[in-house]
Amino acid sequence: MKQSYFYLTLLCSLTLSAQAPTTYYNSANGLTGYALKTELSTIITNGYNERTYGELLTLYQTSDIDVYYENDNTILDMYSERPAGVDAYSYTFNQNCGATITNEGDCYNREHIFPQGFFNQRQPMRSDAHHVVPSDGFVNGRRSNLPFGMVGTNPETTSNGSKRGFSITTGFTGEVFEPIDEFKGDIARALLYFATRYEANFNDTTWDSSSASPNDPRDGTQNRWYEQWYINLLLDWHAQDPVSQKEIDRNNAVFVYQNNRNPYVDNPQWVTAIWSNAAIPTGSIFATLTDTFTDVDNSNSATVGDIISYSYVITNLGSSTLFNVTAIANFGTFTNPVQLGSIAPAQSLTDPLGSLSYTLTATDINTSCNCLRNKLVVSANFNAAGTNGSLVINSDDPDNAANVDANGDSLPDDITTTLFPGTPPGGGGVATELFISEYIEGSGLNKAIEIANYTGNTVNLSDYSLQRDTNGIGTWSGAITLSGSLATNDVFVIAQSAANAAIVGQADLLVGSGTALDFNGNDPVGLFKNGVLLDIVGVFGTNSNFAQNTTLVRMPTVSSPTVNFDLVNEWIVFTQDNSTDLGAHLFSGTAGIADSLQNALQLYPNPSQGFFTIKGLDSFMNVTVYDLAGRTVQFERQDSTISNLKSGLYIVKVAQANSAAFIKVIVQ
Repeated sequence: MKQSYFYLTLLCSLTLSAQAPTTYYNSANGLTGYALKTELSTIITNGYNERTYGELLTLYQTSDIDVYYENDNTILDMYSERPAGVDAYSYTFNQNCGATITNEGDCYNREHIFPQGFFNQRQPMRSDAHHVVPSDGFVNGRRSNLPFGMVGTNPETTSNGSKRGFSITTGFTGEVFEPIDEFKGDIARALLYFATRYEANFNDTTWDSSSASPNDPRDGTQNRWYEQWYINLLLDWHAQDPVSQKEIDRNNAVFVYQNNRNPYVDNPQWVTAIWSNAAIPTGSIFATLTDTFTDVDNSNSATVGDIISYSYVITNLGSSTLFNVTAIANFGTFTNPVQLGSIAPAQSLTDPLGSLSYTLTATDINTSCNCLRNKLVVSANFNAAGTNGSLVINSDDPDNAANVDANGDSLPDDITTTLFPGTPPGGGGVATELFISEYIEGSGLNKAIEIANYTGNTVNLSDYSLQRDTNGIGTWSGAITLSGSLATNDVFVIAQSAANAAIVGQADLLVGSGTALDFNGNDPVGLFKNGVLLDIVGVFGTNSNFAQNTTLVRMPTVSSPTVNFDLVNEWIVFTQDNSTDLGAHLFSGTAGIADSLQNALQLYPNPSQGFFTIKGLDSFMNVTVYDLAGRTVQFERQDSTISNLKSGLYIVKVAQANSAAFIKVIVQ
């Protein structure tokens, strides 16, 4: 039914009277960057009139009426609206959802553009109308808490063309939700409003940690608020879909309702004034830490007084000079711990704060790993005065190909681990037994287990089985008995038959429901040999969400199965439904032959400009270049020159028989 003239007149009268007062933003005049963002946060927080969650349904009768497309008395839902055609369904204001939602068009409910689960449904965020909008209940559920992003091939598509699927947005490979182009700017500005209004909550202990879920795009800082890939996406969407009359009218209606405004609807130029590269200093710094053990008393074991000497390299990966560079080590002190004044773009400095060493104590020797783990925490400022922001990174062990990114800055930061003399070498780079190399606990039935063989021999799989400890109750069940054989340096993938095509395509064995693959993140899964537990993901008899909605890949340095699950030191964590590494496993072994090969190779220049040479290759060696997602970028057989690499960080694997060496390369 078309809107009446009276209703349109009433709406126009309401929106005109609700425009921002002329002095509303006065205190923000002349500010840019994060100082502007903080002042806007103060403006839109002062005088905020908190309303209840239930009152939103009343607001929607004035803030979210479709007078722009069909021009009828129905709800304007960004997830179902077809701007150029007839909507597949529409809602009046008495069709909000009950307990059961089966299909699109059943009912509408309230969608939190910034998911309420990340702030534990707390007020005032839960009822803030600037980011809580009416939407189809079914599509709302399908979006769930996924970040927004650009979706690749084979998406799940809604009736108006919104998509759910795997991201093709640079910087994120997990599942995302993509609205239609008509509303991308609306959503971007709602998310930037949220980052501004609640910037003071960046470390609120009542919220989920920003690193608790791979779907949470926050970076854990008060200023930028979101990870850089998300900021880049929102800037793109803001630019391609400018502020519409719909947004202006809604902003005015919400102002009447809760007495604050979305400043990026009123002043769209402030988005780039705060978040664009021109307004905000940017930079990237990378540090490596390598170790040398000196057995002072020649005892072939670690004793008090033995010394670990370190060499470290700090590299400015960005295009701007960084200032006031400092470093702190977990163990050891620098001989010249004076702050480094500056480091130029693309500059690499070796031991710029003097040499670093550490003398072992009795406490260090009595460790379960028979090793010492050390790292540097390196910081730098964006200007010499230290008033324009800073960055902090952890150092990386260049001899470790695991590429753990513990602080979420898209740079590897493996802890430098020094094995003490006398540590068992783990078979000279050959695994002692089969082990679980990958665990995928994805959405729906996207479940898989990968088993790797690096024993040096073909293994008869009929001796092996998988079992599951359902909900960690302490009882094994759902046995999957394996069969056939597994060649050395190969993997065997067991997957749910109803998993997605990417997983099924790598599977060697497909199974149905009622088996060990019915896990959901709190069910330990064990690999058995002749009925004896050999390896495990999770802790038997313990009900905890150790790996829910995630993919785990065994670190390349792990060469043995274990019945003691160690998520931190043995597994690399990837986002939900990430199966890019499935069907192959990167394995480096531990010591012995691999160490000899590593020492025989030299790679230069490093950092490079996209090409480098490896010295020490022979006719039996193969060279593979991987990116940080574990994907093969180049493969060369007996070739010492690699070229045409884009800027970034890479892992170069040099393989020889049952041994492999790994070298990290920076391409500027």
